[in-house]
Amino acid sequence: MASRITREDSIETPYSWVIAVASLATLALSMGASYLAVISVPFLEADFGWSRSAASSLYSATTLGAGVGGIVMGYYVTKVGVRAALHVAAAAILVGCILAALADSLTTLLAPAFLFIGMVGMGCGFAPLIANASLWFDRNRGLAIAVVSCGQTVSGGIWQVVFEPLVVAHGWRAVYIGYGLFAAAIIIPLSLFHRGEPPELARMRAQTASGTAPASEQHLPEINKNFLTLLLGLAIVGCCVAMSMPIAQMVAYCSTLGYGTAVGAEIGSLLLICSAISRLAFGVVSDRIGGVNTILIGSTLQCAMLSLFIFFDTQEQLYIIGAMFGLVFGGIVPAYGMAVRDLFPAREAAKRTGYVYFFGYIGMGGGGLVGAMVYDITLSYPAAFGVGVAFNVANIALILFIKGLVFARTPKGPVLAAA
Repeated sequence: MASRITREDSIETPYSWVIAVASLATLALSMGASYLAVISVPFLEADFGWSRSAASSLYSATTLGAGVGGIVMGYYVTKVGVRAALHVAAAAILVGCILAALADSLTTLLAPAFLFIGMVGMGCGFAPLIANASLWFDRNRGLAIAVVSCGQTVSGGIWQVVFEPLVVAHGWRAVYIGYGLFAAAIIIPLSLFHRGEPPELARMRAQTASGTAPASEQHLPEINKNFLTLLLGLAIVGCCVAMSMPIAQMVAYCSTLGYGTAVGAEIGSLLLICSAISRLAFGVVSDRIGGVNTILIGSTLQCAMLSLFIFFDTQEQLYIIGAMFGLVFGGIVPAYGMAVRDLFPAREAAKRTGYVYFFGYIGMGGGGLVGAMVYDITLSYPAAFGVGVAFNVANIALILFIKGLVFARTPKGPVLAAA
C-alpha cells in the first residue's frame, strides 16, 4: 500500500478548499439547466402539443451534450486552464438559454440545449472541475472530489424548487433567459478563484526537470492506459444503469402501485439527500483505501440495496429502502474520479476523467430507458430492478478484474490509496 503523505510534505493548503467549494458552487449553477428541462416538460407539451417523450428529449439532449462535453472540454481545460474555460462556459450557457427561449420547433430547442448548454456549458462542469480539484489535494483528495461532486446533488435539491413556481408564473421561455443571465453572472466571478497552476502539476514539472520520476507516477500500473480507461468506462456503465433505475422510475413505480406521484417524488428527494451524505463519507473512505476499493465496496452495497426493491414494495418499505439506497450509491460515482487519479498520471486527469464520466452519462441515461422497456415488456417493476441487479453484478465483476490487473501490473505494489 502506498504510504500516507505527511502534512509537511503535502501540497494542500487552505486555498485548496477554496478551490473545492468554488467548484461545488460552479457545478451547482451550471447543472441547473438540466433540472429546468425536467420542470418544463408539461409546459412544452401544452405550448407545442408534443408527446411526453418529445418534451422529455430536452433533458436527454442537455445531459448527452454534457457527457460529450466532458471529453471535449476536458481537453480544452487542459490547454487553457479552468478560469478561461469557465468564461467560455458562462457565455455558452447564456447564449444557449436565449436560443432555447426563442425556439419554435423541437430541432431549434434541442440544438442549443445539446451544443451550447450541455456540451460547452455543463461540459466544463462535472469531469473537468473534479479533475482540476484533485490536482490541489493529495492527503484528502477523495474528500475533495466528493465535496465538488456534491454540487450535482445541491443543484437538484435547489433548482427544482426554485424553477417550478417561476415557470408557472412567468413561462418556461422567460425562466430560461433569467437562468442564463443569472448563471453567467455568478459563474464568471466564481472562475476568478481559479488562479495559479495546480500544485500537483507544479510539483510534477519540478521533479521532471530534476530528472526524478514524479512521485505520483511511481506506483502507477504498467497497463495500456486506453485499455484501462475503457475498462473503467464499461464498469461505470453497469454501475450507473443500476443506479439510475430507482432514480428515474420511482415516480412511475409508485404511481403504478397506487401510492401517487407525490410519494414517488418524495422518495426520489430522499434518495438525493441521503446520497449527499454518502458522497462525503465515501470521500473520506477513498482517501484511506483508494478509489478502486471504494467503488467495489459501494457497488456491492448498491447491488444489495437494489435487490430489496424486487421483494419489498409497501409505501413504508420503499421510503426505508430508498434512504438506504441513497446512503450507499451516492459515493460511487465520485470514487471513479478518485480511481482515475490513482491509476493515471496527473497531467492526464482532465481527459481521462472526461472519458470515464462520458460512459457514466450513458449509463445514467440508459438505465431509465432500460427500466421502462423491461416494464413495458413484462409489466413488472421487480423484473426491471432484476435487470438492474444484473448490470450491477457485471460492474462488480469488471472492478474485480481491474483490481486484479492493477495488483499484478504495478511495479511498487498495488495502487490501493493515493500516493
